[in-house]
Amino acid sequence: MQQFGIEPDEHAEFKEAMLSAARAAIEQFPANLSKIKREFENTFPVSVLTTFFNYGMQASIRSNGDQHKSLPDILQHHGELLHALVLTLPIGKWGDQPPTPDVMDRFFKLVPQISDAFFMQRVLDGEAIQDEEAQVVLSLQERIRFHTHGVRNWGYFDDVVVLSRDLYASLDQRLSPHHGFGTSDMIDILLAITAEFERRNDQHWDTLRKVLRGRTVRKMVDLYYKHVPGLEGSGDEMLDILPKSVTREKMIGLLMSHLDIRLLDVATFTVAEVAALTKKPEAATQALLDALAFEPGSLENQKPEHLFLDNPVWDHPAIRMGDRFVLPLPHMAFSHIHRLMDRLIVEAGLQKQLKDRRAVYLEQKLEAVFRSALPGAEIKPNIKWKRNGQQFENDLIVIFDHVVIIAEAKSHRLTPSGLRGGKERVKRHLDEMVLEPSVQSLRLEALIMAARRGDAAAITTLTDIGIDPGMAKRVVRLSVTLDDFSVLSASEPDFKKVGWVPQDHALAPSILISDLQCVIDILDNPILLLHYLTERAYLQKSINMLGDELDFLGLYLITGFNITALRDKFSNFSLAGMSAPIDRYYLGRAAGLNVPKPKMELRPLWRDIIDGLFQSSPPGWTLVGMQLLSSADPAEQRAVERNLHKLRANVRKQYSDPKHISTVVIRPPEPRKGAVMFYVFPEQLRGTQRTVMHQLAEELMEADNLSSCVIFSRSTEKWGRPYETVLLLEHNASPQATPA
Repeated sequence: MQQFGIEPDEHAEFKEAMLSAARAAIEQFPANLSKIKREFENTFPVSVLTTFFNYGMQASIRSNGDQHKSLPDILQHHGELLHALVLTLPIGKWGDQPPTPDVMDRFFKLVPQISDAFFMQRVLDGEAIQDEEAQVVLSLQERIRFHTHGVRNWGYFDDVVVLSRDLYASLDQRLSPHHGFGTSDMIDILLAITAEFERRNDQHWDTLRKVLRGRTVRKMVDLYYKHVPGLEGSGDEMLDILPKSVTREKMIGLLMSHLDIRLLDVATFTVAEVAALTKKPEAATQALLDALAFEPGSLENQKPEHLFLDNPVWDHPAIRMGDRFVLPLPHMAFSHIHRLMDRLIVEAGLQKQLKDRRAVYLEQKLEAVFRSALPGAEIKPNIKWKRNGQQFENDLIVIFDHVVIIAEAKSHRLTPSGLRGGKERVKRHLDEMVLEPSVQSLRLEALIMAARRGDAAAITTLTDIGIDPGMAKRVVRLSVTLDDFSVLSASEPDFKKVGWVPQDHALAPSILISDLQCVIDILDNPILLLHYLTERAYLQKSINMLGDELDFLGLYLITGFNITALRDKFSNFSLAGMSAPIDRYYLGRAAGLNVPKPKMELRPLWRDIIDGLFQSSPPGWTLVGMQLLSSADPAEQRAVERNLHKLRANVRKQYSDPKHISTVVIRPPEPRKGAVMFYVFPEQLRGTQRTVMHQLAEELMEADNLSSCVIFSRSTEKWGRPYETVLLLEHNASPQATPA
């Protein structure tokens, strides 16, 4: 962890430094744009673009799944910005020189500076706002801007392809009459272009590696002419025009620069080439590539400052150059596949069909995901029920042991343009996308709690929809989406501050469906999954966190969300980068590497208990497991294990003394979490263990005014077993949920 903060007496100085830097960046913005245009007038812009993307996105996967980027400060949105800037210049103004290393070095410096100027402008704009509600709106908009501007991968590549194919398949035939190709054609062709691009790119760098094996200038030149096809002249002729004093290091730079001219070929495709790759008709391929492409000068009238949040290349990832198409980064199409498909579907007049399909698909996918995650669970989709004469419905109910999951599917699009308006427009988006589904799930939770308190009408209603109130001891609520709403649901404290969300409303977490699939895949024990979803709701209420869902998952794997000490110390916490182990696993798997799946950090005793509960699945096992996971972080678990070993030795010596110490008690710092107790007994007292356990739990709950206690018994002689017996005791443990 790294802590960052400004001392109160330095706030004014820090603020002025930020404003000064912002003003300087804004002042440099026009000059930097002019520099880029001048470079374009000398150097062939699409060669600059393909070289920028190739070096900027170049990454290698190590055997452990770690990704190494050659230029870590160059990100995809930088290349997309440069892509758009290329299209602002008509082809008649393009230069014709190949990009040299010094030219590319200038681009690698200028483009991030232009990108950063956008943020700096927002710093200046925010300086004038004093109204608290307006500040909250601006803060939210800034999060959305950053998210839109910088976040590209809404899922791992293979998952994105599968999800996109399934989502849009039903519109396949309806799209063809208008565009001449279907949604499946689009995905097939983009996938084929991406694979061919990667093959060519790998071949390019493999050629360079072969050349660099030469230990002398002469040997490298010979290898260059051996492995690079279509070269004119000979190695001797090349050496004749070079100074005799040229070093090997200098020659490496010259050969790399010369070979880089061919990077444009790596990204260039003809209709015939793509049709051959996909076995698609050339007419359909031509129509599709035309629909994907802009021609040079297409964005001549586009204001540069609008490119940050609404970049037209996001749904036009190709540049048409006569009968050829340049796709400088084919993966970009999948980063923005929803936007791209939306445009094509709207152009075909199928927006209603798309809206309906998104809703149906998400509901079906959500059901399938939970059926896979929780085998044996009772799954109830599209439940309708009445309360006080009003009709309500819930998209999915999952009943598993004593846990009820209420999941709402929200298929709305998160449009940055809609969230950049005034505060009323932003509030309306919040209501539709985050608050309404949360209220839906809270209504049913309130009904369950009313039934558990003995409300006869509530009991009847629940019975009619197949829920036994006596079994529904825990309720987990979440909203599942097709677009990433985490930027909204993570702002809960701000929304409550200005009254957009009622203070007493427990906002359900919003989780992207592809992220939920990853969470389920990584947390492959149902207890871990249920505990994550339960604690996830508390996490977003208790601390302002900056990160996406997989960063939350990364935090969970090392803490179990047992972070009271952090919450007490910090008001804001950045999780950026905590998804690294998860990224390594999925990226490594996609690369064909055997990277172990990340596991939750649990001490052996905790892991053995959780696995044992899963294997035996006694009634209430999920509640027992979740309470155990909430009791201690890994360091605290280690301390408990040490104390249990000491207790074992003590019990062996003193068990005949009626007042001997026989328990270790874990009291979590948060009152909502129940206690966990370990009772250690010798085999001589096995016959009394259940009675003693019940008595110990009752005494602890009464003494500490606890609502629940889990107690595990362990035998001193059978220490290899994680537990002999487990008891869960609860007194009035039901939460008092009320609808907003």
